[in-house]
Amino acid sequence: MKINELERVVKILAREYKIEIKAGESWAANIKSKKVFYRQDDVYNLSEDHVLGLILHEVSHVLHTDNVELGNNNPELTHSTLNMLEDIVIEKIIGGEYPNAGEILESTKEEVLNNLLKILPKLKISAHEKSLLFAATRFEGRGYSTGLEPYEKLGEQISEIMIKRKDEIMNRKQTKDLMPIVTEIVELIIKNLGEPTPEEKRQMEQNSNTGNASETDREGTIKRKSINALKAGKGWQEGIEMSHSVAMVNEICDLSTFIGKKLRTILKRNNAMEFGGRYRSGKLMAKRFVRVKVLKDRNPFARRIVKSNQSYAFAIASDISGSMFDASVPRETFGSYALSSMLMVGEALRIAGIPRSMTIFGYRTNTVAPMGKKQITFEQLGNDKAIRKAGQGGTEVDKAMYACIKELELVKAERKIMIILTDGSSYLPEMKEAHKKAIEAGIEPLGITIGQYGSSNMEETFGKNKNRIIEDTKNKKLIGQAFVNILKESVKASTI
Repeated sequence: MKINELERVVKILAREYKIEIKAGESWAANIKSKKVFYRQDDVYNLSEDHVLGLILHEVSHVLHTDNVELGNNNPELTHSTLNMLEDIVIEKIIGGEYPNAGEILESTKEEVLNNLLKILPKLKISAHEKSLLFAATRFEGRGYSTGLEPYEKLGEQISEIMIKRKDEIMNRKQTKDLMPIVTEIVELIIKNLGEPTPEEKRQMEQNSNTGNASETDREGTIKRKSINALKAGKGWQEGIEMSHSVAMVNEICDLSTFIGKKLRTILKRNNAMEFGGRYRSGKLMAKRFVRVKVLKDRNPFARRIVKSNQSYAFAIASDISGSMFDASVPRETFGSYALSSMLMVGEALRIAGIPRSMTIFGYRTNTVAPMGKKQITFEQLGNDKAIRKAGQGGTEVDKAMYACIKELELVKAERKIMIILTDGSSYLPEMKEAHKKAIEAGIEPLGITIGQYGSSNMEETFGKNKNRIIEDTKNKKLIGQAFVNILKESVKASTI
């Protein structure tokens, strides 16, 4: 989903309910100030239904959840239990306020619960919280009734209480009406597991939706892993952790659909048959003499027909050395703009049906997306493990070029294009040798240089017309524009 599409939706919701919906560090709500926050980095990687489901859930908290006095006896566990019950109720309420809201929330909830059952055994949280989460899945008819783990057995007992008092839960008038059920569940948990330790209480407080969120608050472990698991259909894997120095620039990524459709249109046009040369370039056909006699046609020759398309393959490598992230705000670094531009190019080429590979490099190289047409996610490009594997302690352009050559050798295409983006340079003789190998392999090397520091070596290696220099280093959007221009010039309509 694109950010501008989401913004149109949130404006309608904000205007209707007189609340404020804005970007933040997490999916959260502030009940008192009537603010809802969404995480921009998730919008592009989640399906439209999941994004809308998360927004509607937080909006419903603002509209239908009240602040409740929790008392001094285990307030953290009480709040976690209340929040679990309240999450069920508010989705039912807002699900009935819009024609499709119920279906959207149901599909999101179904996937969240299924993924929760998969990751629950590995979650490093207290048994108290695990029991509550398993109870929520059993209340919705998920999971096994004959669990073996202690938290599964306790969760089954909690779900029996919830099912027995289902009408009381689903038809509560105010949030405080849930407190008698909450008290019963908390007493059952403490009876079986004892009171949580100070560390477990701190963890519960961190994982709970307090209803008092701010723009800079981060999500707890449970919520973040549950949302990340929604990306599983797009290549997400458990354990991926984004680098703290990287942030997705959505205004660049949003260009992908437009550019991809434009490239696809050009390729379709080029795939058609075209006349080649003048009319005398074809055969002289006997039946054409009839046209000469009857219609006085003086062009009896057939036209030569040629197939004008070219097949393409791209290999893109971006510098992720330390200098690319030299800014206090992750969203303002060259690295974030470069990786976002790579994501945009990758998605545009996927839409156009063109194979491509993505490599990040510093002192070493790491091909995070091998040659192919599969969808590429931002997590693949900017996760912490991938960046550390590439090594941020140097810039080895020649190694990046060899990595691109290796990927392009795996695919058959009439035009093979390599794009290297960097803000520095490496040893000139080695760069020239790698460039020579690329030319010999029938590959067209192109460069994008940020600033003047490494421009001389890059220009001498790639050639003046094959290396784009971004001189205005304050305008980081020029990185994305440089990629767009290369795509437009590389994949263009036939001039035959």
